[in-house]
Amino acid sequence: MRKSNFLFWKDVIFNLRVMRKNKAYKILVAGHFGAGKTTFIKTISQIKTLETEKKTTLEEEKSKKATTTVAMDYGEWEVNGKKLHIFGIPGQERFSFMWPILAKNTVGFIYLLDSTDDSRWYEVFKQIAMFRKISPKAPFIFAANKQDMPNAMSIEEIKQKLKLPEQFEIVPLVAFDKEQVAKVLEKLLEKIEERQLMET
Repeated sequence: MRKSNFLFWKDVIFNLRVMRKNKAYKILVAGHFGAGKTTFIKTISQIKTLETEKKTTLEEEKSKKATTTVAMDYGEWEVNGKKLHIFGIPGQERFSFMWPILAKNTVGFIYLLDSTDDSRWYEVFKQIAMFRKISPKAPFIFAANKQDMPNAMSIEEIKQKLKLPEQFEIVPLVAFDKEQVAKVLEKLLEKIEERQLMET
């Protein structure tokens, strides 16, 4: 009897793993204005990305970049039989009414930071607070973008400024580099699958 129970649960675990292997994951890329969310998704997507970029109208934002996302970015990436549906949110607070809509059914979050400018990092923590209420069990990862810039802060400097506990890892990133973007997504996938295994 014990042996048959063991075999039964072994089959259940095997089937769960097969299901996960073929499952599609919804990932949300968040972050402040100008952090590089659109670039991140365009770099990795294996389909033509959906973009909703419009000309920047606010003076304080024009100096940062010429266009901004006003609805969402969307791309897809498949790795090891797993398909990722990657959504990027508009960073500015005036578009925050869209954040909970886009966060629904998300299994993992990536929070992008601009390594060259900490003036908007506070916006990321507003997003985190909201998303933790919507998806409290979904793992997340910080990625410090623009690490190729001469004025980029080091990962250690960023950690000190954010005052993050030791368990929170910050991954260095250049959003134009496909290999680096892939590493960030793979690291998040590991966290997602660890969480799913714990729940089963």
